[in-house]
Amino acid sequence: MNKSDLVSEVTKVASTKKAAQKAVDCMVSSITKALPKGEDVTLTGFGT
Repeated sequence: MNKSDLVSEVTKVASTKKAAQKAVDCMVSSITKALPKGEDVTLTGFGT
């Protein structure tokens, strides 16, 4: 699954594809900012 695939999945529950894209971008941005700070990022059940 790539970012585009994830947006497509989120679109199923978001009001629009634009809203889904914004949500995915926010999530990726939050994770990207947290990791260099040494913060733990845990997505329980992700990848299993």
